[in-house]
Amino acid sequence: MTAKKVLVIDDSIMIRKMVKSILAGKYDVLEASDGKSGLDAARRSFPDLILLDFVMPKYNGYQTLQAIRRVEGLQKVPVIMISGLKEQVTEHVPEPFTEFDFLEKPFEADVLVSRIQGFLTPEPAHPVSAASVRSSASAAVRDVQHPEEPNLQTILNRLTATETLLVQGIENLIQREVVARFSELNARIDHQDREIKAINDHINRITEQIEHQNKGLMVILRELKGMQNK
Repeated sequence: MTAKKVLVIDDSIMIRKMVKSILAGKYDVLEASDGKSGLDAARRSFPDLILLDFVMPKYNGYQTLQAIRRVEGLQKVPVIMISGLKEQVTEHVPEPFTEFDFLEKPFEADVLVSRIQGFLTPEPAHPVSAASVRSSASAAVRDVQHPEEPNLQTILNRLTATETLLVQGIENLIQREVVARFSELNARIDHQDREIKAINDHINRITEQIEHQNKGLMVILRELKGMQNK
């Protein structure tokens, strides 16, 4: 059976490669580094789900989503928006989010897989029999009584999850630092603008005073000339 396609649109190559590693063997993962190339990739591949970063250059995640929704055949594709700054998403789209699902960075590998499976795993077509329920329950009891030792794949999954959290945490810290620096820079610019305006107002007042004094001097000169003529 052909694997379902997940398109990852994120300007961070580390996040794209990490998601591809997490979903390896489960889904066919496609990559795009920005909104425009992501839209082009979606048009070409018609993915089953799109993992979409919100904070990207040129086009943010919501602008990209709006463009995707205008493409015939992509109106109903599930979209999971990811961001480490949820407040930036809510500035554009108020909660509750109805056009997309939201996953906050940093996220764990199993959380990402579970969220994607929730969209792409079909519901069982037939009701589960009582016998199968009893069999599953018995298996669960055996697992509890005789827990298996963690195998190599489990250890690798845990290492991948740890790496995911670490990389996303670093990127999130960098992103927050950049936002904080921009806010600080904007505050300084606003302060400088206010100071410049105050200086300009002071210069205008001095100019008005000089013009007023010049008018007074002109009146005095005219009077002196009039007295000389007499």
